[in-house]
Amino acid sequence: MTMNKKFSVARTYGKALFTEATQLNMINEIYQELLQLREVYHEVPDLGDILSDDRLSIFEKVNIVKDLENSFSDTLAKFIHTVYDYGRMNEMLDIIDEYEHLYYDQFGIIVVNVTTAVALSLEQRHDLEKRLAKQFHANKVVLRPKLDPSIMGGMIVESEHRIIDQSVRTELNNIHAKLLA
Repeated sequence: MTMNKKFSVARTYGKALFTEATQLNMINEIYQELLQLREVYHEVPDLGDILSDDRLSIFEKVNIVKDLENSFSDTLAKFIHTVYDYGRMNEMLDIIDEYEHLYYDQFGIIVVNVTTAVALSLEQRHDLEKRLAKQFHANKVVLRPKLDPSIMGGMIVESEHRIIDQSVRTELNNIHAKLLA
């Protein structure tokens, strides 16, 4: 399956679930359950492939799906069953990502990738989240930290096609370029 078709399928299913959750006033509850389902997929990375494997009997597959369904609300259980019926269990992580994207849009949440030379303390993270939420006009910021000692200090912030590079490495490169000019 091509990447575009895969994302189109994930988008369709994610949007359908989000629409259903909105109508039932369960947007947050379903999101929390999807986070749990994502964890299941991370713990058993081949789950989608297992449920698509012809070597497994239908009875075995149905039992696995029923175990999954029993862990969640009726709404999500029915959704999981539909995804299974249409042979899309191996695309569940992409579907969850699409729902999360819609959830973040709904509540003004943005994801910010932050690269630093050393790990940020919890206090620094909270302070940075507040400052970035204000700067990006968001209700909330979800930080995705990354360590890169080569930046030497400072940080690089990336979000929504914007990059703010306040790293020591970039500052030194800029000074070097000015000296050579």
